[in-house]
Amino acid sequence: MQSANGLLDVIVEPRYDTATITAPGTLALSYFTVPVGQGLSAFAGAGVAKSYSDTNMDLAGQLPAGYNFDILGFRVMPCFWIGGSVGAAQVTGKIQDANTWSHGGLFTFTIGSKPFLRVPIDTIPAGMGPAGFGSSFTAEFGGAQSHGVPSLDNSFKIGRQPLTLSQTQNFNVVLSWPLVVANTTQFAAHQPAAGIPVRVFMDGFLKRIVQ
Repeated sequence: MQSANGLLDVIVEPRYDTATITAPGTLALSYFTVPVGQGLSAFAGAGVAKSYSDTNMDLAGQLPAGYNFDILGFRVMPCFWIGGSVGAAQVTGKIQDANTWSHGGLFTFTIGSKPFLRVPIDTIPAGMGPAGFGSSFTAEFGGAQSHGVPSLDNSFKIGRQPLTLSQTQNFNVVLSWPLVVANTTQFAAHQPAAGIPVRVFMDGFLKRIVQ
C-alpha cells in the first residue's frame, strides 16, 4: 500500500476500544466491532454513543481503505474506581474487583476466522495507570491496583516479527470468562450502569497514504 509518490505516513498510535463488565458480570466482551458514533459509551450518560474516549475505530471490525497496521502487541486496562467518599464496605468491594475481574479470563485476538493469539487475560498488562495499594478502607483512602506496572514497554509482545493487519481485513478481540464474576464498581456518577470499563489497546504502527 503506497501513494502515487511512494510515501506513507507511519504513526505510532494504538487502536483501542472499551467495553464494560456490568454487574453482576458478563461472560464475554467483544472489541473493535462498534465504531465511534455507535453503540453506548462506557463513560457518558445513558443513551450517549461511543466517542473517542471509548474507541478510535472508524469502521466496525476493520481499518478503512488506505490504512494498514503493523501489530506489535496488546495491553488491557481495567478502569478501577480510586478514592472517594464511600464507606469501608464499598471500598472493600472496589479492591475485590481489582483482584478478581480477570479471574479465569481469556484473551482471544482473531483476524478473519483465524485466532492469532489466545492467552489468559492476566498475561496482558495495562502498561499504564496507577500502581500501588491503599491499606486503609476509610472514606478518605480507598484501594487501587494496577494491572501491570505502568511503563510504555510493559505490554504483551507478539514477537520480533510484526503482524500486518491489512485494510478492510476483519479482526476483533474477545475477552471471555468460564463463569460470571460479580463486581460492585460504580466507575463514575454519570456512567449509565455500574460496572468496570475495560479498554483493550492494540499497539503498533498505523500506516496510511500521504495525502
